[in-house]
Amino acid sequence: MKVYYNSSMWSKGRGFWGLAQRTNWQFEYAGTKCYIPVIYRFSKGIVFDVITILDETKLRKFLEKYETIEETLTPLQQRCVEQEHPYQAVSISEIWINGKHVEGGYSSSGTMSIPWVQEDDKLAHVQKAYSSILNNVTCFACERFCVPYPPTDSKIQKLLRFLRLDRVNSIKLSTYPVKRFHPLDLHFEMSDENPKELCFNHPITGIKHTLYFQKSEQFSIKTGKNRNLYIMQSMYEIEPALPQGDTLQFGNSIQYTEPLNDEFSSTSAASIGIIGGADGPTAIYISSKKEKEVSRGLHGLPLHSCLSVPCFQKEETSHFVLEGINTKDLDSKEYNFQCRY
Repeated sequence: MKVYYNSSMWSKGRGFWGLAQRTNWQFEYAGTKCYIPVIYRFSKGIVFDVITILDETKLRKFLEKYETIEETLTPLQQRCVEQEHPYQAVSISEIWINGKHVEGGYSSSGTMSIPWVQEDDKLAHVQKAYSSILNNVTCFACERFCVPYPPTDSKIQKLLRFLRLDRVNSIKLSTYPVKRFHPLDLHFEMSDENPKELCFNHPITGIKHTLYFQKSEQFSIKTGKNRNLYIMQSMYEIEPALPQGDTLQFGNSIQYTEPLNDEFSSTSAASIGIIGGADGPTAIYISSKKEKEVSRGLHGLPLHSCLSVPCFQKEETSHFVLEGINTKDLDSKEYNFQCRY
């Protein structure tokens, strides 16, 4: 199989294809068996595929359950449904090659082969290349990772890499903790002058928690076309504290339609989202104060931040949505692979 130095499962690629180094590694992730059959070496880094064999019976049950109502699901319902899917991609946080940490990150893409759903099986070449694993398999998933080499000052190693002869002796993978989302779907309005208290029961423990909102402030963001987005940021305390590892998830996106500039075109759909939302707007609000101690609120409890749903008109009150709680389903895990050949 010709593999190029990118993570795309579909592009033809350019330049030299990778030099294959067989590994035949196996590991278990979230209760499913995974394989890394081959590493492809390039002058800039490596590419490898993670193959996950899927349970056909579970897939059929899942698709039959939701295929007729898929179009009617709300975004919140879709998120809950996605958690039930029999296939969950391997979520890698860090990678080490030959004992050296990869600083520049990586790129990845993935897809599934489900012959009785897809008329054109675009992974037939993958199944053929990894026939020792997939010979009698009906359904499987493939994630492709493109990973740059860690920096080196060795001229010999640079030459070996250029010639694609720098052998990979070991790889270590560290995964992100697996979170599980539990919906609350609580909607409420709040203004700068009238802070709010909100109570809810934890969906797992059943414990009643109270949020004390304070220090609310509205700000705007220019979005082009002489339009502004108006958003309120609020701080809150929570009593009692959530179990360790749990976080609240606030909704920070809107969907809208607007006419295109072309007078002969129909309206276009669009959406805007704020990156963050789980205990803080990580993408648009960054505090410049480096405080060693956690800020505390009016009740002496640690302060957290959240954002309202954005809107295009400045209003006296802002709309907030507490979508739910993220709980830790699985801890992060490390996998160490050694080449034996």
